[in-house]
Amino acid sequence: MRLIPALCAAVALVLPATAHAWGPTGHRVAAELADRFICGQTRLEIRDLLGTETLPDAANWPDYMRLSPDPYWHDRTFPWHFVTIPDGQSYAQVGAPAEGDAVAALAQSRATVLDQSAPLEDRRAALRMIVHFVGDLNQPLHAGNATDRGGNDVIVTTRDGEVNLHALWDSVLIDQEQMSYSEWADFLERTITSEQAIAWSGTDPVAWADESRGLHGQIYPAETPATGQRAIDSAYIFRARPLVHQQLTKAGLRLASYLDATFGHCAGGK
Repeated sequence: MRLIPALCAAVALVLPATAHAWGPTGHRVAAELADRFICGQTRLEIRDLLGTETLPDAANWPDYMRLSPDPYWHDRTFPWHFVTIPDGQSYAQVGAPAEGDAVAALAQSRATVLDQSAPLEDRRAALRMIVHFVGDLNQPLHAGNATDRGGNDVIVTTRDGEVNLHALWDSVLIDQEQMSYSEWADFLERTITSEQAIAWSGTDPVAWADESRGLHGQIYPAETPATGQRAIDSAYIFRARPLVHQQLTKAGLRLASYLDATFGHCAGGK
């Protein structure tokens, strides 16, 4: 990973207008949840790399960097935010393309974080990428079907107008709750059962990608025969809401597990 100039946490909160992943709130929710579930030794390792920057501060940094005029950020790293799994296939059957994807970038970022000989700024950037890419892999439309750019080409109608399906899941369904990322984290943390905390934790990005891809049947609304439109009605929102909660929670728990495993801490408890 190339050397990247340090940026303060404050500017990491400024993001592109177009949707890229969970959106700024969703990524911070997952990062905040993870911060509550990582163990103390992992937290110290993170502090050594990020200083006063928190995991929620770091969560949107890779999207912010895509504003840079440097082609490395808006071209080279673009494929790292998603995986592509055509219908009827698994990630293992497809694998990562030559330009990389979220699974490959996550492994690369982990290796950089653990490389004690790498420059501090490279290791810091790699940690921010881990925080972001784990969130990406748990947003179902970041496991694309190879036909519609992860739902970006699917236009749906809501009571407020038209939006593409990817943006709906990135931000609209989250922001309509009108909660800050910390309020979201408070709410989701209260609802996690011990069984879910065990079942939903894990450190296998390939499994997350396949799981996200498998959720498409619940996400793509059917076309209305008379108009050919895909309507987002109250019934759709009712079904989608718990799935959004579930995937945000999984993203947070899995990020915590992945960070603990990366730094080699807390196998026997927090």
